[in-house]
Amino acid sequence: MADTDLIINGTRIPARRGDTILAAGEAAGLRMPKDGSAPCAHDALCESCRIRLESGEVDDNGSRIGASVLACRTKVTGEAAFSFQPFPREMKTSAEVIELRSLAPEIVELVVRIDKPIPYLPGQHVLVSVGKWPARRLTPTLSLDGLRELDTLHFHIRRRADGVVGGNPERLFMPGARLKISGPYGQSFLRHGDGRIVLVSSGTGFAAIWSMAVAARLGQPHRPLHIVASAHDPRQLYMRPAVEWLARQGVSEITLTASGAHPLPPARGGRAVQHLPGLAPSDTVYAAGHPDMVRAVMDVAARAKAITYGIPHVPAAQETGMVEKIARFFGREPKQAQTVVATPVDALASNIRRIGPG
Repeated sequence: MADTDLIINGTRIPARRGDTILAAGEAAGLRMPKDGSAPCAHDALCESCRIRLESGEVDDNGSRIGASVLACRTKVTGEAAFSFQPFPREMKTSAEVIELRSLAPEIVELVVRIDKPIPYLPGQHVLVSVGKWPARRLTPTLSLDGLRELDTLHFHIRRRADGVVGGNPERLFMPGARLKISGPYGQSFLRHGDGRIVLVSSGTGFAAIWSMAVAARLGQPHRPLHIVASAHDPRQLYMRPAVEWLARQGVSEITLTASGAHPLPPARGGRAVQHLPGLAPSDTVYAAGHPDMVRAVMDVAARAKAITYGIPHVPAAQETGMVEKIARFFGREPKQAQTVVATPVDALASNIRRIGPG
């Protein structure tokens, strides 16, 4: 029996103390943001249900960043009000693999032709399954030259044994293979507004950042862009063609970083988070990639009172020790990484501003 009320996007609903905000909203018939898995398969790591706490007190269960909380973890303790931005409705379609091309030693680009479009906002993800392979979260993006045909989707996938598709994606994504796709999901999508946009990625998190960067440059050209893209191994900095495209569009605030080895000068040390510019409340910060990096960037942005959104990339729940990951993501400070090197593409060094440490 309901014993209190919530207000979600202006609608008052009954709720029970101890229930999650996500459960209360869905029980009242509201369309709440989540990643499409039932039940929630990512144990609060996907960031899909992050909403804004407008008033009241809640048990955020360690998920609060600034004024936002995760609806799947936050529990009702009394009257409270929340808001989130409307998002496209979930759709389902089938697709055919066109190509699987290598972008870097450990990273491939999957290109598929879809039977019907799935409208998505830059930064959102979809669930992709093939055969008996369980559905995985992948982020639609553009080709690295900034183009995409209307009937195709591009995905960046890391080739590794503990990754979302394992160490042999060629086995799953042979040309002609049929896929099932549903979505889009996620609240960390590019918003319209004013002020600077700061985009930070690690690994294949660049898929989301690249989609946002192109959309922002073409659709919101009045907003300055500042981009930091990182990888452990400098050989995995596959986004250089994208950097060249952005430079041609007048984006000069771009830094590439690598932590596992020192590239040639103009290399600099420091993790991706150390290459953030000085942040202000007028900035909007998006971070996509490894959960530790995402949380570190979001924490810095929240302390600066900047608007912040995160897109952590994690394997499926059944493939990982999720309890340990949750503790790391919400409980303890990010681990100190090895020295990271920041280097713009050498050929573009003259027109890409290099960001110093801190």
